[in-house]
Amino acid sequence: MAEEKAVISFPRRVEPDAVTGLPQRKHLDTDLPALLRCLGPEGLPLSVIMADIDHFKIFNDKWGHETGDRVLRHVSGLIREAVRYRGEAYRYGGEEITVLLPNTGIREAMASAERICTRVYDTPLRVQGLEPLSVSVSLGAASTETVGGDELLVCADKALLRAKKAGRNQALPYEPDKAPLKENVHVDVYFPNHSAVVGGAYVILRRWFSHQNDPTEIEAREVFLPGSGSHEIAEGRFPRGGLVETEIRGRVLEVQRQGAATWFTLEVDGEVFELMVRCLKEAGG
Repeated sequence: MAEEKAVISFPRRVEPDAVTGLPQRKHLDTDLPALLRCLGPEGLPLSVIMADIDHFKIFNDKWGHETGDRVLRHVSGLIREAVRYRGEAYRYGGEEITVLLPNTGIREAMASAERICTRVYDTPLRVQGLEPLSVSVSLGAASTETVGGDELLVCADKALLRAKKAGRNQALPYEPDKAPLKENVHVDVYFPNHSAVVGGAYVILRRWFSHQNDPTEIEAREVFLPGSGSHEIAEGRFPRGGLVETEIRGRVLEVQRQGAATWFTLEVDGEVFELMVRCLKEAGG
């Protein structure tokens, strides 16, 4: 049997991202097609992992952007260490990190993704003056074993979204024949003002938009509480673009209040969530 080709080395001279120290997105845009050209003719697989820090907006809003940057560096370091002998991690944008794993099939990629998920969850971030911060990540993986090279990022991102819909802090592979989501989905809601919402109550979001195009993390601008018949409208300027005006009903789970703002987890029906995604796409959010 012919000897299998060794894993391709990544170039060392790259321009690092200022916050995470990882190679920037532009290097990913160069390395991905280069690896596809190199591995494809040899019949060797290439896998991609998309990772997203769970509830990242809360770190910024509750403890400040400096702490948010520390969370980014913390998670980036753990991910890079976990894949250092197999591939490379890149800052994709916002709180998303992408990993390229050459000569790696989906089974090995999932093992790496699950290892990353466990390592991040088991390694709290210690910040002076604060209790250790618990951090978790959601991950999605895709491989050229099952999808075309030009679809790798999109398919890994779809798997990531599925992991977040399913409750976060887990890794899932891309499944092309996965049936539409039917079960309930948890959505993190940020309301800029103090809110009277409590756990167990049903609320309707009237106006809202997504955080960094993530439908599982949104900011509500108008909340209706059917039980009391009251409306709560956020003060201040509305965001640029992406504002959606449609009614989304759900049950309130965990509630947190910090200063004038309120965070709560909203449990919505899976079909309602799919409607949210479509509304966001139509609004450009």
